[in-house]
Amino acid sequence: MSRIVLKISGEALKDKDENVSSEKLKMLLNLVNILKDNHEIAIVVGGGNFFRGRSHQDMDAVTADTIGMLGTIMNALYIKDYLTKNNLECVISTPFKFPNLIEEYSDAELQKLSTEKKIVIFGGGIGKSGYSTDSGTILAATKLHSDLIIKLSNVDGVYNDDPHINKNALKYDYLTYEEVIKKDLKVMDAYAIKKCQELNIKILVMNFEDYLKVTDYFKGQKVGTLIGGN
Repeated sequence: MSRIVLKISGEALKDKDENVSSEKLKMLLNLVNILKDNHEIAIVVGGGNFFRGRSHQDMDAVTADTIGMLGTIMNALYIKDYLTKNNLECVISTPFKFPNLIEEYSDAELQKLSTEKKIVIFGGGIGKSGYSTDSGTILAATKLHSDLIIKLSNVDGVYNDDPHINKNALKYDYLTYEEVIKKDLKVMDAYAIKKCQELNIKILVMNFEDYLKVTDYFKGQKVGTLIGGN
């Protein structure tokens, strides 16, 4: 049984009317239900729907990053509440202490919960300023010994240019870790890509809106962009 980390940005949870869209939460629920019988699942969520630290250059960097990390924890709480109400058992893991609000778990406890088919939701990144949620994704994958990260994007894979701007942008079906770094493709930060290479964790980049296609991937069909070894 494979172990999967779903990486979803805060922006992917948002729509024009809500910071956290009930429709987007339903899509995430459906995706988890598709995967949960055959895979152990964790979710890493960003916080850009509430606050993007990098967009506030006028603020102290540590303060801005801290607000952003708190935004990811708010999203983790939203996701846990929604999934729990739909009969999925979930726990939240965060590097910060919230006595009486969020229970603390050791890495061993998280691994055990995951094998028991609990959904582990990671918020707060790695708990340090200067690190993106990409680093938090790798940390989650490392803790749970995951072999696949599915990055739920707003495009259907990785392109050599922004397909929203350049209609002639080229989509890649497959990339090696080295190619992602050499081409400076903004999939995940370089540290995260290198750690994936070191730990042999594959990355599937696909459109969140096309989540039903994830079943095609496990049937060996081409979906989105897969990043792996040579």
